[in-house]
Amino acid sequence: MNAGRSTLSFLDLALMLLSAFAYAHFVNLADPETRKAMTEQAVAKSPVLGSYSFKTTEFFGRSNAMLTEFARNEIPEILMNQQNQKLTIYVPVMPEAETGERLRQWEKVAARSAAIADAFERAGQDGKMIALKMPDKLVSDIKKSKDIRLVFVAPDDILLQN
Repeated sequence: MNAGRSTLSFLDLALMLLSAFAYAHFVNLADPETRKAMTEQAVAKSPVLGSYSFKTTEFFGRSNAMLTEFARNEIPEILMNQQNQKLTIYVPVMPEAETGERLRQWEKVAARSAAIADAFERAGQDGKMIALKMPDKLVSDIKKSKDIRLVFVAPDDILLQN
């Protein structure tokens, strides 16, 4: 039996592996905006089944991450209408006060997002179906939106709502 050129040599396998690494490297070199655009094209956005917006002051006190009475009553009401759906929680970045508040900007967003997620779990939402949208940086620019957003999508869709 003559093997000849019908089998791959070690060099052929090494070249194929090298080309795969080179491709992966050049794909990752794209700037964040290009990667985001490519991701959005590759993943079809799911239809929003429910979207809620609240002023931050309706859900939290000025400098803490404890839910108000209004929020504790509102979350179970929302969940009654949006059962068995994935939830994305967006808490806006607030300016850091110079008065020595206990929580820094990103800590406050994380704590408030976790408080909302915990309240939804306690009301019956599956914790695996909750996503927290966090800021990209430790200290972020203040965005125009000052509202807390709760976005519900179908359970089999990917959570990439902006």
